Amino acid sequence: MTDPIRITLSGDLGSGKSSVGRRIAAALGVPYFSAGALFREMGRIDNLDALNTNLAAENNTAIDFAVDQRTREIDSTVASFVIDSRMAWHFVRNATKVYLTVSRETAAHRIMGDSARSGETYSSHEAAVAALGERRSSERKRYRQLYGVDITDPANYDVVIATDDADVAEVADLVLAAARREVSEKLWLPTARVVPLVAWDDAATRASGSATPLPLAVVHNFGFYSGDAGTLAAALGNPRPFLPYLPLPVADGEAMIARAKRGLTPGGLGQWVERAGVGRAFADLLEPARP
Repeated sequence: MTDPIRITLSGDLGSGKSSVGRRIAAALGVPYFSAGALFREMGRIDNLDALNTNLAAENNTAIDFAVDQRTREIDSTVASFVIDSRMAWHFVRNATKVYLTVSRETAAHRIMGDSARSGETYSSHEAAVAALGERRSSERKRYRQLYGVDITDPANYDVVIATDDADVAEVADLVLAAARREVSEKLWLPTARVVPLVAWDDAATRASGSATPLPLAVVHNFGFYSGDAGTLAAALGNPRPFLPYLPLPVADGEAMIARAKRGLTPGGLGQWVERAGVGRAFADLLEPARP
C-alpha cells in the first residue's frame, strides 16, 4: 500500500496552477480540485468580471468561507489529491505545499492568449498588467483580513517555482520530484531566466555538476548572477531546466534591469545562450547590435 500523496498549489495569477495541477493529478491517478473554479462560480454575481469578483469578495466573506469549508472537507475525507487553491496550504495537512510564481508581464501574455478564460478580457497588454496587479492586491488584502496571513510569503510553502519560460510538463515534473523528496531545494528558477553578468569561460565551464543553490538577485523572475563562471557552469549540471537558488537582497530592481540592459549585448550573452541555454529570456529583451 502506497502512502497518500497530497499537493497544494498556490501562486500568482497566470502562473499555470490549473494546468500544472491537472497534469500532476493525471500522472498520479488522484483527484484534482480547483478552489478557484468554485470561488468564481459562487462569486459570479451580476456577471462580474474577474477583478470585480475579487473586489466584491472583500465585502462578502461568505464566498471565501464556503470555499475554505469545502477545502477542509476534502482534507478530512480524501486520502490523496491535488488542489489548486490560494489557501489550501493553510488548511490541508500532510501536504507538499507549492507556490508557482510568474512575472506580471508573462501572466498578461498568457491570460490574453487564453480564450477559455471567461471574465478576463483586456484592451491591451498594459491594461492586463494593471488589472492583474489590482486583483493580486485585492486578494492579499482579503486574506490578511480573513486569516492574518500573506499568501505571497515564501515561508508558507515547501517549494517555490518560477514558471516563466517553462512549460507545464517541466513544472509538473519538478513539483512531483519535490513531493517525492527527490529534490530538497526550495527556490527554483528556469535556466533561461538566469542572467549571467560574467563572461563565458571555456576553462571554468568544464567544472562538474553541482546541486548547490546559486546566489541570484531576482527581479521580475530574472535571476542576475555576478559570481564566477565556473560556479554557474557547475550549477548547470542539474538535469532539469531549472536551477535552485538563494535570493540576494535587491535595493532597486528596476535600476538593476536597466544596468544589465546597458551592459549586456546579444553577443555578450551569446555563448551562454548557445552552449547552455542560460540567459536566453533576457537576451530576447536586448536591442540587436547595430552594424
